[in-house]
Amino acid sequence: MKRFKYILGAFRSGPSHKADDRGCQPCRTTIKPFKILALLMFIILKTTQAQQDPLYSQYIFNPFIINPAYAGFSKDLTGLAAYRVQWAGMDGSPVTMNASGHMALADNRMGVGLTILQDKIGTNKTTEFLISYGYHISFRNDSRVSFGLQAGAINYRNDFNDLTIDKNDPKFQSSISEFSPSFGAGIIYSSDKFYLSVSVPKMLDGKTTTDDNIDVVLYSQQFYGMGSYLFTLSHRLKLKPFIMARYTAGAPVNTDFGVALNADDSYTLGLFTRSLHTYGAMMKINLGDMLRVGYIFELPTDKSVGLNYTAHEITVGIRTRLLRFHDLSTISDF
Repeated sequence: MKRFKYILGAFRSGPSHKADDRGCQPCRTTIKPFKILALLMFIILKTTQAQQDPLYSQYIFNPFIINPAYAGFSKDLTGLAAYRVQWAGMDGSPVTMNASGHMALADNRMGVGLTILQDKIGTNKTTEFLISYGYHISFRNDSRVSFGLQAGAINYRNDFNDLTIDKNDPKFQSSISEFSPSFGAGIIYSSDKFYLSVSVPKMLDGKTTTDDNIDVVLYSQQFYGMGSYLFTLSHRLKLKPFIMARYTAGAPVNTDFGVALNADDSYTLGLFTRSLHTYGAMMKINLGDMLRVGYIFELPTDKSVGLNYTAHEITVGIRTRLLRFHDLSTISDF
């Protein structure tokens, strides 16, 4: 329950918890992509300690939201907007809104992206503004390694005047409004069938001190790892099992397991579970080459907050060919 380290509302939570074809020339380097991946994983893991981020399920449809290396990955201009309500019906329940976009550059060898996000829980509100850069290296076996960096700023706000609290509690004597820089990194190894992603979206700890010299941790680091494999069942059907793990120091690993079935490169249905505490269903529809709409429903169990508070997440995305080397003819399976 890291998301509730400092809840400052009715339930006392805490601060914000948190296909391309191979159009470009293959790289002629002899460096093994798995060696590069292992090196980057080691660097990222060595910098990882603990972090609280908004909870997402849309990474299934939008990997860019957790890994800056996805910037430009789809060889087009992509924009997405998402809205998530977690535990709908509970006072002060988490609400997350974000808009993101990324575009391929330099004959699809590079990419840039932008993310704007607001996360609210109780009286806490976190706003993020992030710029991302991705670099993609193609290999002779039709695989790619993608590296990514991101940087930006985060504003955390909490107005304790909105609470009914013990006036003598020193942690609630003043409101907080704090800006903090944010830096992140990630790497992706991918092929026509396989996708592996590791990232640390925030590599810094965010801390502040109240007027009474009370130290408050706003957010800390978190590690993301995601993998999936694509099975072609027929010329119309594809099956993609996936796993995504989040790690925060001092807390158990939070793991999603799921499977998605795609028909005609246009319709996707899937099921998943989050550490066997929450179960979910997802759907996505591609409306032509440019527009897609996704919806995710989550049902907690008694091991979480019970069956009364469900979660809903909606995504809307567009993709277009803005530059001459952009390519909409292929469907991105990851």
